[in-house]
Amino acid sequence: MILVLLDDFENIRIAYSFGIDHEISFDKDLANKNIDVYMYDHTINKLPFYNDKFHWKKIGLTGKKEDKNNMKTIEELLKENGHTNEKNMILKIDIEGEEWNIFSDITNEILNKFKFIVAEFHFKNLYSSKYQKVFKKLNKNHQIFHLHCNNAGSIIKFDGYNICNALEISYILKENNTFQKFNDIFPVTNLDYKNSKDRLDINFFLNIYHFENIFQN
Repeated sequence: MILVLLDDFENIRIAYSFGIDHEISFDKDLANKNIDVYMYDHTINKLPFYNDKFHWKKIGLTGKKEDKNNMKTIEELLKENGHTNEKNMILKIDIEGEEWNIFSDITNEILNKFKFIVAEFHFKNLYSSKYQKVFKKLNKNHQIFHLHCNNAGSIIKFDGYNICNALEISYILKENNTFQKFNDIFPVTNLDYKNSKDRLDINFFLNIYHFENIFQN
């Protein structure tokens, strides 16, 4: 997963990172900025690297409360960590398709606690109305500022449009920010690069407003 944030980390001291596996470069970068990273993944037994800013637990993420010790909601974890009153946090989600349930069930109140949201979205059920529901919810108070195709995926058709079936999206909270239309397309030279170095990159260009128009109806 290629993650892009704006260079705007003032007053950010906490990040939540869901879906770790062996890739922690994003988490290490945040730790180097003196940000505490709360990391969760129920599919691994330990982190591949230790940092005193890392706080890891073998817990999976769920959209609704479950009677399982290893599955919890974001709201439950915020309460456990004493972060219910925090704002300006970072949320990273890379959980292989379960992101749709997470964003469908989470409240806007919880989402608004995160200044940045970065997630990889996996398009599997090509006729799911859940896609539009999720993007409408995210677009209510957050603005997309970066898109990236994961070259581990492929190009598929969605309602007549071409789209990456593994698409990485970066959002920023609209509050206290102003925006202007960005007509350029992604990927950006010297910023974006291949997820899988041993695979050909996806020759597909993205525009934020074109993408938003696909899901606005």
